[in-house]
Amino acid sequence: MKLKRHEPVPAACSGRPWQAAGHPRASQPDRNTAAFTMIEVALSLAIVAFAMVAIIGVMPAGLNVQRENREDTIISQDAALILEAIRSGYGSSNVTSLSTSLLGITGPAVPPAGTNYTPLDLVKRLCIPRWDTTNATNVVRAHLRAMSGNLADAAAGSSAVAFSYVVTSEVNNYVGDPSNNGPLLPYSPSPNAYLSNNLYEVKLTFQWPVYEAAPGVFPSRFGNGRMVVRTMISGQLTNDTGGYVFNGSTYRGQ
Repeated sequence: MKLKRHEPVPAACSGRPWQAAGHPRASQPDRNTAAFTMIEVALSLAIVAFAMVAIIGVMPAGLNVQRENREDTIISQDAALILEAIRSGYGSSNVTSLSTSLLGITGPAVPPAGTNYTPLDLVKRLCIPRWDTTNATNVVRAHLRAMSGNLADAAAGSSAVAFSYVVTSEVNNYVGDPSNNGPLLPYSPSPNAYLSNNLYEVKLTFQWPVYEAAPGVFPSRFGNGRMVVRTMISGQLTNDTGGYVFNGSTYRGQ
């Protein structure tokens, strides 16, 4: 029989008659078909399980590092805002987030938090110098809710779960070189006296997270978070009602 070109060869003539239609072995697969064995599947599952255990073990450490970085970022941003408010003096009344974030304050004889506090009232108390002994204490501490970060931390309605910290403010006069006591013409005081009356060091110590002992009580227990921020502010420190305020446009001795 002569076959036409490109005509398929019948299974009966191909040397494998069991592939022909109707043959009892036509539906059976070849013996060399590849597949995974149960041992290979078990080994694969074991490898995946070891990898998952390692990943799950690293996740808590990664989450802690992420939380600490977020808290450090919030403290750095809030520290810049508080220092700018202190430096601005009477212009700090525009920083409304200072009063809305206040949860408590201790130090001078002040009314409880939340009784008509303005941003300027808070700034005046944070500017009380260390040498002023007329107040209840010359170290002012304020408990503040985060003013930056996500909405859950800054929202006023979430004070119970929001991130908060305690900032301690210390204001000291500049102390210069004691050997440089000559006159500074045309001013009569010595250079040290002139600088000491017009240059101040502001130190803010931040502590977090806050562990409150009881509602309404100023916190006294903190976590391991701690940051100290220092800056120099020039100008006249004026004694005002409720505290002090910086005035950068005037200087003592001029």
